Amino acid sequence: MKIEIDGKLINIIEGSSERVRDFIDFMNRLAQDPDNYTLSRYSKIDERKIIEGSKSWGKNTIVILAYSDSKVVGSFQAIRGKYFGLERQFHVADIAYAVDKEFRGKGLIYFLFNEAIKRLEGVKILTAWVDERNLRSRKLLIKLGFEEACKINEFIYSQIEKTFCNFIMYIGNIDIVKTKLEEELAKRNYNLYEE
Repeated sequence: MKIEIDGKLINIIEGSSERVRDFIDFMNRLAQDPDNYTLSRYSKIDERKIIEGSKSWGKNTIVILAYSDSKVVGSFQAIRGKYFGLERQFHVADIAYAVDKEFRGKGLIYFLFNEAIKRLEGVKILTAWVDERNLRSRKLLIKLGFEEACKINEFIYSQIEKTFCNFIMYIGNIDIVKTKLEEELAKRNYNLYEE
């Protein structure tokens, strides 16, 4: 799928091990952004670990990438069965997402989210961990029907800030999230191009 945002064509595609280098470049750019709350805020990017993990993309891990001018400007990941092993928790997917500063607040995240949800067959519950300071992400999850499950103080150490950070766990029913996503996408007047 392709969408047009601010006159720029964005190509939204499923991630693959062939695209992992593009994803790593995106994560490295985000690491330089002080408003970024991806894992690169808390620890150095382990390229070898990401490359190894990309071998499971399309299996237990769904990765959706948004490209503009041949570089990744957004990503969405969903890992099935992360909690207590795939055999027992296949119906739960933990999600993580990021959008380049240029496209934040412009609706790109809804398209990324929607493309990932389409590929999560059998998933009933979504979970997300969010730094409590990341108000944009917290508002997004609430808007999409997620509920705050718990807050853990000093949950993760930030290498950049040299301090422990508080995290909030959100849980969402996928059917409610799908309905809320459809409502949000219907509000947006973007040019869509199906492939």
